[in-house]
Parts: sequence; structure tokens; C-alpha cells
Amino acid sequence: MTSTCAPSGRPFTRRPAPAVLSRPAVTPITRYKIRKVIKYALVTTAVAWVLTLFSGEPVGAVLGMWALLGLWTGVMEEFFFRRRFRALAIPLQFLGKALLVNLLTVALIGFAYITGQEHFRLLVAEEPYRVRDILGMALFYQLTLRVVVVTTVALLVVQVEELMGRRMFLGFLLGRYERPKAEERIVLTIDLVSSTALAERMGDMRYYRYLNQVYSLMTDAVLRNEADIHKYVGDEIIFTWPMRVGVRYENCLDLYFDIMERIEEHAEELKGEFGVVPQYRGAVHGGRVISAQIGHIKRAIDLSGDVMNSVSRMLGLAKEMKTDLLVSAELLHRIPNASERFTIGPQHIIPVKGRRREVRVHTLQRHAKSAV
Repeated sequence: MTSTCAPSGRPFTRRPAPAVLSRPAVTPITRYKIRKVIKYALVTTAVAWVLTLFSGEPVGAVLGMWALLGLWTGVMEEFFFRRRFRALAIPLQFLGKALLVNLLTVALIGFAYITGQEHFRLLVAEEPYRVRDILGMALFYQLTLRVVVVTTVALLVVQVEELMGRRMFLGFLLGRYERPKAEERIVLTIDLVSSTALAERMGDMRYYRYLNQVYSLMTDAVLRNEADIHKYVGDEIIFTWPMRVGVRYENCLDLYFDIMERIEEHAEELKGEFGVVPQYRGAVHGGRVISAQIGHIKRAIDLSGDVMNSVSRMLGLAKEMKTDLLVSAELLHRIPNASERFTIGPQHIIPVKGRRREVRVHTLQRHAKSAV
């Protein structure tokens, strides 16, 4: 049924909207790439520092050279190699990236020889050497081995972080979620329409490739809206944000529509290869959740609480209503500017198991494309 009451039971009125925030000149995608390159520099420097301590050599300005090597590794991996290895299995991705980065790094010394430079300064040498002499020195091969070890470890650490997700990786590394922690977070869950029929028609292997390609298309939208992917549950995906990040620039509302726009841009490609263009339904809600590390043999960081129960029931209602996206009235009260770019539909009241009161939700449509 529909209602025009606010979550408290009073008539639904919106707070005065503050000035609309425009997205910064540096987009989240660019910030992600910059952070990743810096991450390589930091990991490379840390590994090189440990090796230098064990070797007993003076640290000095050598760490700066290793930081440059890390920046070089990050640029190579992020801007030149990443997409070229995406179709390979994860171990092959790692080996391919490590091999090419190290080959190109060592090739720089060969380039110095080809261009006829008379002298070249090794990272651990006080005096410059002739390039012709360097190629016959044991020190050159020791340095090459150290470069290979440092860059390979950096690639491994960053790839493991990507596989686990930044939030989970840092949570485990710092022990942040050893004890349950209450957080204010926004949760968006989206589910593929008619997934069972698609899986039966395509077959398991082809359906897996279909999902993987669709998930890959979502990447830019996820980065642009600063979302964390909490987990994949079959053909359902759960995204989360810290409350302040999710409401900023209406990130939590834009993500669903940006994903659907990305899919629409590649509709012909998907239809040609798989014969169908995916359609998703979603639900978004926010509030207090409990984040905690669970499991012993297989560990994970899970979210629980009233928000998770409510958003699951909201997704079920979206399927029943055959609507694209439902958003809770509680969350909309935190985003007073939402009505400027979104059409907010009538309110619906849904009961949630275990709750003493109902959840009030609205349908949502975007009538203006988000600024990138």
C-alpha cells in the first residue's frame, strides 16, 4: 500500500536542500589509479628497505631510487598490462605481469648501453661505471636479482589486496574487525532479472562468462561512485559505502543508474555474444550495521543488522513490483538534494521480519545524467 507519511509517522516533508556539490576535477577513477601507483611505490620501498637492512648496506638515498622503481612498476601494471592479462587465470596474470615488468626494468640498462652512454651509476655504487664493464660484473646480476624480488613481491601484495578487496585486506592486516564494530554504512544490493532462466538457456560455463563480462563492465561505475564491493552472491552483488561517502554527490543513488548506462553502451556487444542484455533490480538503504570478522578456516568480514535484513526485503519487494530501484525513506532524508536529479515515486510501506515497525520505501528514477 502507499502512504505519504515520513518514517516517524508525521507528514513527509523535506529539509531545505543545501547547495549542490559538484564533483571534483580529479575523478574517483583517476584518484584510484594514482593511489594504486603510489601503493606500488610504498610497497616496493618497504620491501627494498627490509632487504637493505639484511644486507648491512647503508640506506641513504637508495630508497628514493627504489620508490621510483615502484612508481615505474605501478605505471606499467596499471596503464599498460592490466587489461591485456584480464582473460588469464590469476596465477598466470601474476606471472605475466612480473615477467614483463622485470624484463622492461632490466632492459633500461641495456637501453643505456645501446644509446652509447659512457657511464651508468648502479643503485648501490658510489662511483659511476662504464656500461660495458657493468655487464660483466657480479654486482650487476645481484642488483638485477634484487629488482626482480622487490617488484615481484610488490606485484603479489597489490594483487592479493585487489583479490580480497581493500576494506577486507586492511581489516585483516590491521586487525580492525577482530571484534564486532558498529558503523554507519549504506548498502546497495542489485540482482539479475530472470537469472535462473538465463542460466538454464546458456549453460553453466557460458553463463559464468556472461556474468564475468557484465561485472567487468561495471568497474568504471563502481570506481566513479567510490563504492566497495562487499560480496558477490551468485548473480547478486552487494555494494557498500561509509555513510558520508555514499551520500556525497549522491554516489549511492547514482551507482545503479551508472551501471545500467554502462550495460546499455555495450548492449550490442552483449547481445551479439550472448543473445541477451542483462537487466538488474536494486534496493538501497543505510544506517547502523555491525562489521565483524567471521570464520576460522575460511575468514571473511561480514555485515549484519537491521539494515541488511531491510535491504533484502526491499529487493524482494522490487521484484514483486517489477520496479528498477527502491530506496528507503530514511536514507532519502539524509540526501536532501536527491529530488533535483531523481524522480522520487510514491511511498510504500513494507513489513520486515523481526522489526517492530515497517520500512518506508520509494521508487527512484534518474532524470539527469551524473556529472563525472
